[in-house]
Amino acid sequence: MSKKRKLIIALVAFSGIVAVGLGIHFKPTSPELTKLGDYSVTSKGMRFEIDLASNSTTGYTWTASDVDKGNCTLDDIVYQAYPSKDNRVGSGGYSRVTGKVKKAGQTQFHLTYCQDWEGGKKELTYRVTISSSKTKINKIKLTKVSE
Repeated sequence: MSKKRKLIIALVAFSGIVAVGLGIHFKPTSPELTKLGDYSVTSKGMRFEIDLASNSTTGYTWTASDVDKGNCTLDDIVYQAYPSKDNRVGSGGYSRVTGKVKKAGQTQFHLTYCQDWEGGKKELTYRVTISSSKTKINKIKLTKVSE
C-alpha cells in the first residue's frame, strides 16, 4: 500500500473518531417530558424557557396567543425530537418556548397544543403567568385552562 493511501486512510479514521467524540461530548440534553401536559420551566434574569411535551408527527403544535407585547416578547417555539438510537419517526419530543419579560410586574399569555389550521382541533391550553422584579423572574406558573 502506498504512503499516500495509508495517510488518507489514517486521516479518514481520525476524522471519524473526532466526529464521534464531539457528538458524544456535545450531545444536547433534553427534558424528560413523556406525555402531553408535562412541562418544565427555567429562567435566568428576565429570560425564560418553557419546555412542553410534544409530537410533531401528529399534526399538533404549540402556539402562543394573548401575549402582551408591551410586557413580554416571545422569541420562538422550536420542536426538538428526543435523541434516539434508531431515529424512529413518530417518537415524541418537546417544544421549547423562549422569551423575555420587559418590565417588573405580572404578565400572562396562553399556550395551546392544537392543529394550527382552520377547523383544527385544540387538545390543551395553558395560561402562563410570569411574575418578575426589575432584574429577574420570580415565578412562572402554568395553569391548565378548561375549554
